[in-house]
Amino acid sequence: MDTNHVGSDVIGLAQVKIRAVLFALLAAALLLMTLAWQIPMMLWDHLDLLPIYRGWLDGSLSGTGFWDIHGGHIHTSAYAVLLATTWLANGQVWLDGVVSWALLLVFAALVARFPGATDCAAGQRLPRAQQGLFMAAIVLMSLYPGHLANLQWGWQVAVFLCLAGVATVIWLLTRQPLHWRINLVALAAALVAITSFATGIALAPTALLLILLRAGAPLRQRLLPALPWLALLAVAGWQALAITGRADIVPASPMAVLVYALNMIGGGISRFATDAAPWLTLLALALMVPAWCRLRRLSQALPWLGLAVFAVLAALAIAGGRTATYGTDHAFVTRYASFASVFWLGWLGLMRLWCAQLAPQGRRAVMVAVTVVVVFASVNALHLISKASRLSARTEIVAATIRDQFPAVDPTLLAEIYFQQPEVALARLRMLQQLGFPPFDEQDRQSSP
Repeated sequence: MDTNHVGSDVIGLAQVKIRAVLFALLAAALLLMTLAWQIPMMLWDHLDLLPIYRGWLDGSLSGTGFWDIHGGHIHTSAYAVLLATTWLANGQVWLDGVVSWALLLVFAALVARFPGATDCAAGQRLPRAQQGLFMAAIVLMSLYPGHLANLQWGWQVAVFLCLAGVATVIWLLTRQPLHWRINLVALAAALVAITSFATGIALAPTALLLILLRAGAPLRQRLLPALPWLALLAVAGWQALAITGRADIVPASPMAVLVYALNMIGGGISRFATDAAPWLTLLALALMVPAWCRLRRLSQALPWLGLAVFAVLAALAIAGGRTATYGTDHAFVTRYASFASVFWLGWLGLMRLWCAQLAPQGRRAVMVAVTVVVVFASVNALHLISKASRLSARTEIVAATIRDQFPAVDPTLLAEIYFQQPEVALARLRMLQQLGFPPFDEQDRQSSP
């Protein structure tokens, strides 16, 4: 009997069990924090769901904003989910948070099925300590606490519907073989992602790249499944040009767009130290070049590359739409951590596969960079958990103040909860009261016998 082989199998099984425990613990912690720190009522963009919801109830949905572009996004798929959760929970926003959490689990579970998520490439194994570091880091970034900024706000179901679509597309397109039915399902998942959150449009060029980089088939056989993705990219590009080409939109300089994108990606692990963010991104991108040169013929590397490429393209797309108006520091908006973390997840997967093929001396150098990223990500997670807690406390006060002052709510507070438009905010609050949704549901309970 090959005792080395048996010992390797035992170690591998132990690692799978440990990973499952880490996954379960982190998932449970995220759910508890989501429920504990849920923003207690519809605020900001979430208030825009109210006219859509009322139109849905009275049969005039097509006359609402259900199909419209909202803040540069088509949220139609997310609206469909939010209408259901709002109706089922009678406006209680906790259900939105639970659905977002469940969609995040779908994303993380699919990533866990990516080749190389557990075992290293080509039969080579890393030292046990390095394996453990990569395993814990990949689980951490799959269920990153930075997602709390979106998990706690019911409106952001759109983000997690998009992320679930991203993982689905990448997983499907990197499987063997690529059957036309698989490609069709991947296209459907991409459409859901794109019609939930516009950042999902980065899936189209990502999918094209993944199809063209697939090994084992002549180029002409890869062109046919690439055609619908090329068409999707053309339609999305036309729509983007129609939006950004408006006379009231001033384009940003290419350098500013690049800085914004670097800030955004780096902010995913360095929101607490923003000066370091672009340099961390540049370091990671510099390491990806030799890693991919070594791994380009390894099919296991393709899905991890897909995650990283999607995140980079998403950051550039966001930068193109936001930089001119808000400046490059806007990239550190806490909610962007959900997309930035996708880059670091893909990067870690590539580094794990690369390290498995390096000599010990080269591996040690790469592991220094990996350790730096893991430390930054861990500290950043604590920082973003703290911010989520503070935001929850602030919005609890806002909800209580609205409930106590309504209808004579302070105009300053009204402007705060709806984009400096107090009149619109008050009209939305009247809808909330008529529907008996938070924060007015407590009044209903107190007045009932």
